[in-house]
Amino acid sequence: MEARANHDPGIDRGQLREHVRSTLTRLSRTGELPALPPAACAALAIARNPDAGVDDISRVIRTDVGLSARILRVANSAAYARRVPARALPDAVLTLGLRKTCDVLVAAGARQLFRQVPRQAEALWNHALATAIIAEELARHTNVVASHLAFLPGLFHDVGRIGFLLAADEAYTIVHDRLNAGAAARPDAERGWYGFDHAEAGAILTEDWGLGPDQVEAIRWHHQPAQAEAGRHLAAVLNVADVGAYALGFGGGATPPSDAEGRTCLGLSLETAADVLARARLVFEQHRDLIG
Repeated sequence: MEARANHDPGIDRGQLREHVRSTLTRLSRTGELPALPPAACAALAIARNPDAGVDDISRVIRTDVGLSARILRVANSAAYARRVPARALPDAVLTLGLRKTCDVLVAAGARQLFRQVPRQAEALWNHALATAIIAEELARHTNVVASHLAFLPGLFHDVGRIGFLLAADEAYTIVHDRLNAGAAARPDAERGWYGFDHAEAGAILTEDWGLGPDQVEAIRWHHQPAQAEAGRHLAAVLNVADVGAYALGFGGGATPPSDAEGRTCLGLSLETAADVLARARLVFEQHRDLIG
């Protein structure tokens, strides 16, 4: 069931949105696009609202006993070093901060989405989480973008691949086999089959879910950050973080992509990148079981 189309680099955003949505919907067995759980969508809306507070996010958390337990567990973990354990949700939210609480809730929802593709779920999830943590650390180190804006784009940078798997895992396997055979680079192989690549698909999906414009553009251009207009520095952060996840042993494929454009854009030396990765490795080990 092939969905070939010629890739037009000049396609406008509206055309791309319609093409991605119609193709994934047509290929999908359910006739629906991938979606985040309601609590994750609510957390994204709160993260965008400058007037939101502890009570707003606490109401979302209380809709799910599992979420309440997760937030308390993260807040009381060694990573946050509370002297007195948080026993109530407001205390846990204050420990984490509103933004990080939203990140944890969205990550919990994303984990459910990833679990819908069991053959690839664990590898893709570990790659996504490692990329998100490296992106946050890299943003904090370079100060080119606010670090709290980097985690979710890092988590969702490859979510277009989840879209491909949920739509038609047989087609994804064919594309994957072509990559392993060295027939084409991933974006080219994906465009040859679907008419767009996973970065373009991910940008459209995350735009629907409510990520900010710069975050969406960074996802779209995370393999070619120099091509980005809005979100260029964040795209560069994602580019370097994506490759960094491979260095930590959590690659998203057989061969890592290039991060040359990203490092150039950020003015990042290999030595500095290695220092950031060393810190990210520690954070990943602290948070892997808590968030995932």
